[in-house]
Amino acid sequence: MFFFDNSLYGKNSLQKQIKIVNQFVLNSPNSNDNISTVLLSQGETSYNKSFYPILTDDFGEFYITLSSIANQTPSQGNISYFFLTSEVASKSRLNENNIYTKNPIIVYFIDSYINQIENTRMIINMMENFFTTKIRVVSIIFDTMKTSAATFFTKNSDFVHLSVDSRETVQWLFSQYQKISK
Repeated sequence: MFFFDNSLYGKNSLQKQIKIVNQFVLNSPNSNDNISTVLLSQGETSYNKSFYPILTDDFGEFYITLSSIANQTPSQGNISYFFLTSEVASKSRLNENNIYTKNPIIVYFIDSYINQIENTRMIINMMENFFTTKIRVVSIIFDTMKTSAATFFTKNSDFVHLSVDSRETVQWLFSQYQKISK
């Protein structure tokens, strides 16, 4: 599950965010993995595609969704992931493995100041306690100034990644997925 940062400042890295997700889907390390993705974006409005996951081999739907996110109007200021995270908590059934990937990873791209970060973290805590499946929250940042906010989201600096190279970031994401799947 990927949360795109399409804020006033986050829009500057939106193409990098999209490239990371695209490479993640195209380069699954094991063709037997049943990985699905949910793409969410916060810009001027929220983009959620009804929170229904896209199988990684459904390239048509995947690229339509990525295109919609790329063309989304960016926010004119800071964003909050609170609404989208709350919607995920209330509308998605992350513990249903026939719909969602077993042991999902929630990825927050952070390239701006995030409003309502404490409230969003409370929702994440509730999700981690409510769902019977293991959930890992990770953050991808594009400069070290966002480390503090990203660590607050993940509760562990090991789950924060500074993206300099998209290929290396994708490998890091796969390693996070493999660690939680063990």
